[in-house]
Amino acid sequence: MSIRKKLFFLLLAFSLIPLLVVSVISRQGILNLGQAQSIKLRSGMIDILRAEMQQSAVDSAKMIQQQSVSLEFALKAIVAETEDVLNDPVNGLPKVFFSDDFMEKGKQPADFKPSEPYFKIEMSGKRIPTSISLEEPVFYITKGKNYLKKDQNIARLYQLKPELKSFYSEAGTSLHRIYITLNSGLHMAYPGHAGYPSDYDPQKRDWFTQAIANDQLIWGKFIDASTNQQIFTLSKAVKGRGGKILGVAAIDVQLIELLRQNDLSSQWSSALQAFVVGPLIVNNKQKLHIWAESGHEEKAISWRAQTTKNLKVLDSSNKIKLARVIDDISKGKSGVARLPHNGVDSVWAYAPFRGSGSYVLIVPERVISEIPDAAADQILDLSWNLYIAVGTAAFIILITVSLVAFLGSKKIISPLITMTNAAKKIAEGDLSVNVKIDSTDERKTLADAFNSMIPKLQDHLRITKSMELAQEVHNNLLPDVSPEIDGLDISGISISCDETGGDYFDYYEAPAGAGLGILLGDVTGHGVSAALLMATGRAHLKHASGHNASLPSRIADVNKQLCLDIGDTGRFMTLFCMEISPDNSTATYVRAGHDPAAIYNPSTGEQRELMGDPMLALGIFDESEYADFKVELSAGEIIFIGTDGIWEARNTTDEMFGRKRLDKIIMESAEKPAAEIQNLIINAVVNFQGEMEQEDDITLVIIKVNHLNKGA
Repeated sequence: MSIRKKLFFLLLAFSLIPLLVVSVISRQGILNLGQAQSIKLRSGMIDILRAEMQQSAVDSAKMIQQQSVSLEFALKAIVAETEDVLNDPVNGLPKVFFSDDFMEKGKQPADFKPSEPYFKIEMSGKRIPTSISLEEPVFYITKGKNYLKKDQNIARLYQLKPELKSFYSEAGTSLHRIYITLNSGLHMAYPGHAGYPSDYDPQKRDWFTQAIANDQLIWGKFIDASTNQQIFTLSKAVKGRGGKILGVAAIDVQLIELLRQNDLSSQWSSALQAFVVGPLIVNNKQKLHIWAESGHEEKAISWRAQTTKNLKVLDSSNKIKLARVIDDISKGKSGVARLPHNGVDSVWAYAPFRGSGSYVLIVPERVISEIPDAAADQILDLSWNLYIAVGTAAFIILITVSLVAFLGSKKIISPLITMTNAAKKIAEGDLSVNVKIDSTDERKTLADAFNSMIPKLQDHLRITKSMELAQEVHNNLLPDVSPEIDGLDISGISISCDETGGDYFDYYEAPAGAGLGILLGDVTGHGVSAALLMATGRAHLKHASGHNASLPSRIADVNKQLCLDIGDTGRFMTLFCMEISPDNSTATYVRAGHDPAAIYNPSTGEQRELMGDPMLALGIFDESEYADFKVELSAGEIIFIGTDGIWEARNTTDEMFGRKRLDKIIMESAEKPAAEIQNLIINAVVNFQGEMEQEDDITLVIIKVNHLNKGA
């Protein structure tokens, strides 16, 4: 029996009871119904809104991560260009602008004028725009080294001007400055600007010393010497021939601009606050160090100041819940939590975006609960109105009470029954349901909210099915089984960090009976776009493997085809290709920008890296030439070919797995079959990462030379 009929017969049965008793009993039943419905509705809607808020944080973190990766890639490209020009011969010095030229009118570049993004902050907090030149870089000479004004490296660095202008115009407002400092003290920055302090020495700045000491890309937070703005600096050492460090190239980034570009206040509320934070130990306690925040008030800080001494942390009065949030962020997890912020009960949504950093959204709980609270109050109001109607009807004759009860219960309960039936159909998989409520009050609003959820469910199912299909296609492109070759034990595997990946490996029969061919490639990035590029490269490689040309010629031909396909995308594919002779005694290989393979001899403990000559990855330069190299093989040796997703895997302390752990596993398990060695490596990487998510695709091929076929 329906709720409407039950309500009708209940009211009818008690209509003859004294009016007071009828009124009390009816009121209690109706109010209980309204409260139960309002509580259920409020709880469900809050769960949906919290999930959407967490998804907003995840999506925003991914966007900032992509922008950070783009800036890192840009810096690597700048370093590569710098290393190239520093090896170029030059003849004479061009007309350049030094820092003192920018200070004197008449000597400044023609386009030297104030720019809004470049400002100096006074002690009062007022911003004063400073001037820059987008046409000319500035050269700065450390005090006491004026002889560097005749240094030929000025001419070499000046050749980078077109590339710096191009990088700057494409990077957007988050890019603040690009500069290069050589070990001699010569310093060039773009855009050109004035304002260098008289005692400024770029070689003593942490971004310079840390890049030199660590020989890797460094992220750091500093104060810009010319504007006193807080900026984030990416720096990397510049090397010459033989690996000698010649200096440092760096990029200044205004991380706050990335937050402004991703403003979500229009989606949620003007009360929303966005932060980029990272865990940090302060006084033996773990805190959330604020790297950047939207809408923050900037203050004047001396460029000599150490920003770590003026830490600003994200705090809450609920220390227990805050500790859980800090623990999640430290482990690179995403989530949502309810805890106070600045004395206001709030909802925190957070997601990792690079390294130990996390993107955090904080919205007052009142913003999240406004709509559910309003809907719940509306249901209670309807219940109260119904109670008044029933109480009034109790004073009317039996027929009038019956009529009012029947019509009133039908009108009020019918929309709820309609939505309940629709919810059952959705649970059974019918997403074509559409609830139509003939009303202009809050019930219509509730029905519209119900209908708006259905397209979102349809989109989610469509995307899920599409990704499942993409994953199936990606897996079908990889070999199902390893080839069975007399004297060789071969096993390969590829594990993507997303549904699809950009790693690739395959086997083929070398032309003219030249033995077994093994291919292993790594496309920049991962996900669907990398998988599409991998499929393109695989098709070209498959086609080339059937030609009778030499191995370098085939690789060069594939490179030309890839350049035609992806030359303007900025993506590329590294490749390691090896062909083992039919008697298993020799191997010929080509290394196109990929990490070297390694050969292990367990009996002697010797390890050989197949370095070859450095050659460009595929898809960068269509005229690239490639050379092959030959290596002798012995029975009992093990060949390892893999991608950097293995040794660059990180654990919760940001430690890398490394090549030494890999070497140890291979040497200690040399007696095992290739498939077991492969599984031991994969299990070791997974156990090492712990709760950390896999950040890159993992691909490897193990080849054991069990015996040589001298008669082949």
